[in-house]
Amino acid sequence: MREQSRYSPLFFISIICFFIFCLTTNVHAESNKVSFDAEAVLPENQQSDASYYDLQVKPGEKQNLILKVRNTSSNQIKVIVEANNALTNKNGAIDYSNHGEKLLGGPSFEDLISESQTVMLAPEEEKSVVFHLAIPKQGFDGTILGGFYCYEDTDSEDKKNEGFSLRNKFAYTLGAKLTCTDKEIEPKFSLDEVTPGLENGYLTIFASLANAAPVIKSQLDVHAIVTKKGEEKPIKEFQKKVSFTPRTKFKLPLSWNNEPLKKGTYELAMELKDEDGKTWHLKKSFEIKGTDEKLNDQAVKVNDIDDSNLFIYCLFSFAVLIILSLIWYINKLRRQLK
Repeated sequence: MREQSRYSPLFFISIICFFIFCLTTNVHAESNKVSFDAEAVLPENQQSDASYYDLQVKPGEKQNLILKVRNTSSNQIKVIVEANNALTNKNGAIDYSNHGEKLLGGPSFEDLISESQTVMLAPEEEKSVVFHLAIPKQGFDGTILGGFYCYEDTDSEDKKNEGFSLRNKFAYTLGAKLTCTDKEIEPKFSLDEVTPGLENGYLTIFASLANAAPVIKSQLDVHAIVTKKGEEKPIKEFQKKVSFTPRTKFKLPLSWNNEPLKKGTYELAMELKDEDGKTWHLKKSFEIKGTDEKLNDQAVKVNDIDDSNLFIYCLFSFAVLIILSLIWYINKLRRQLK
């Protein structure tokens, strides 16, 4: 009689699955490992202790800005260093990751700096990346804000691993703030348009904001309310933290809290307050059209009934039920008395 194996087929399948899991986990960890670092070589006209470029420049001046990029991995890598304008993104934060974005006037950082570069690095190799900065002869007032956005070019690796890519892209950002004169510039905030739409599938209104002046205003407290046109009672209220970069424009999403969009004319009022307590007030009327109500069908979630009114609806229904019951009972008594 054949001796029965002490190990079932399920045991061997479990062992194989364990090794596959370990292998894929290791691939995932390796693909997400930071493969390089970058730092700014600060020049003599650096005007603060910041780790980014904070430069006092002169009209017509030319200088080199140097970055050190080092490969921390055991593989050859390709690093792209983009010279980009600073923008305010939809989250109200300063963003240096978009190349070629136009500002509301100039000069901009991309106007003054040389082209973006690609650097090949052998394992553990460090290289200096040099950019040329040229200030206009007439100089400029206010602040020019930009930065160097450094990331590994992994397109070829992603193509090799197509169908099983777990790679997260990691980037270094080295900011560059340029000032040329001591002239104080006031911000020029505007609320240009308000439109309904979807943000990640959720009902939202988008406030198109701008700062046309060459000045930075960081971490402003933004208090916003929506009212029906001609009414004072707020139907929506928002609190945000927003940083405005010089000459920026962007759309700030304001959640409609999963309530259905309803046709009508509304007004958005915003108060912006800086850390010193100075305030700016913006206001814009907007319309939700009948065609915009189609967004309710496309949204991930829509509340059929306003939760705040649910209790009132239930109470009203209960009262109607009691009244009908009393009427029935009274009619029944009358019939019995007859």
